[in-house]
Amino acid sequence: MLRRRKYSVVGIVAALAVTSLSACALRTSESPNEIHVLTVADPFYYALQKLLPQFEKQTGIKVSMEGLDYNTLDSRSTNSFLTHQSDIDVISPDSTWLSRFVNSGWLVNLDDRIHRDRNEIKPQDFIPNVVYSGNEWNGGLYTLPVAAYGMDVLYRPDVFKALGIPEPPSKPSKSWTWQKYLQDIQKINGKTVSGKKMYGTVVAGAGPQPIVHMYSQLAASMGVQWFRSFPDTAAWNFAPQLDSAKNRAALTLFDALYKNSPPESVNYLWFDAGTAFAQGNVGMFYWWTPYTYLVRRSSYMGTKDSSVVGKYKVAALPQQPGVPQTVSIGNYSFGIGKYSKKKDDAWRFIKWASSAETQKKMALLPNHQFADFARTSLYHDPDLLKVYDYLPTQLESLQAGDGKAVRPPIPNYTTIEGDYGQALNQVLAGELTPAKALSQVQRKSRTVLKNELYLPWKQPSRADTLAATKALLAELSGPGPG
Repeated sequence: MLRRRKYSVVGIVAALAVTSLSACALRTSESPNEIHVLTVADPFYYALQKLLPQFEKQTGIKVSMEGLDYNTLDSRSTNSFLTHQSDIDVISPDSTWLSRFVNSGWLVNLDDRIHRDRNEIKPQDFIPNVVYSGNEWNGGLYTLPVAAYGMDVLYRPDVFKALGIPEPPSKPSKSWTWQKYLQDIQKINGKTVSGKKMYGTVVAGAGPQPIVHMYSQLAASMGVQWFRSFPDTAAWNFAPQLDSAKNRAALTLFDALYKNSPPESVNYLWFDAGTAFAQGNVGMFYWWTPYTYLVRRSSYMGTKDSSVVGKYKVAALPQQPGVPQTVSIGNYSFGIGKYSKKKDDAWRFIKWASSAETQKKMALLPNHQFADFARTSLYHDPDLLKVYDYLPTQLESLQAGDGKAVRPPIPNYTTIEGDYGQALNQVLAGELTPAKALSQVQRKSRTVLKNELYLPWKQPSRADTLAATKALLAELSGPGPG
């Protein structure tokens, strides 16, 4: 079994130097007609970048948009806000950062602007589960979505046919369980199909974020909770629930998935898993919905077709018998930085970027590398369905989503995620058993939560529910006070 990546001291020092320089290289445009947008370099960034000249021509507003990696975006934006700099007009926080950004006062509440411009924005066109998972906190909306990610399954129908395995369903089915998913993978693993020796599946095994992103979906489907009660109850209780029988069963299954994957996937980051499937020797895997189009290319946002173009289909996520399905939702959205001196121009950009018209244009660019819609109407658009025929399955994924349950947005989430991801990776590497790993994570999480005054929780709680978000969207869409 391959071990986890080992990083040299030189590499670590170089990475720290780059991060430090990035944090210091904050800039503010002196031009009254230029705004600065800071975001992650996910597919939506590249599509939006191509359309910026249209926005600039329409409005006279010049946009300087930077696409960063996940960790640099977090450190760079945090540094800017902590030092009260005005260099960020528009920011795209990850959904798990939203509570920290809002509680710190770094984002502008958008409710009044949304209500004022409701006929233009059409708030009720947004999928409520997406807004709930990544845009709403403390009863208000602080961002609008530009890329909504659910989870689904990609598989090779030719491989299933060659091995006599029934294809998985495109719609959720009680018979499509995680045990059935594992059984099908085991039937594929090691077999030769069309001259290629197949792996049953592939995992993103690198910690901390990639493996937690992938594993937490499986765990949520099997009924695993992070905390005793948060955020949809009137009384929050952050007693960690990670060392549970359900989580031990989920981690045992995840480890079995890895044993039917390329051994090197213990080190795989997000796109590495998609690249492995795109090479044509993986039978089936589940991952974020952007990979339904990303696997069409042999490299990230490249132009060369991969070997699986026209040879894969999209299926629904498996379920756990007796457990209501919960799908992970990741959400990159745009909000207005508190210290921006150009809030009105920033708002015009956010409205444009999140509009159905712009999102459709992004999807229909020649490379066809964007379909992460947060608006219901786009999933029924015939022009889009011609290019992305799996959109109905993706929509069902998002409509069963609850990002706050799968990756809870508490301000110290990243600390707990770091310990969790390391332990999960150690299980795949054969260094810890599932039971020992989860016992360790439970103990560390409890210590962190106690030290940071989450245990016992003495601050106000709020029943943060999907129903409340739906009511807010209706209110902001109506003629009454916003």
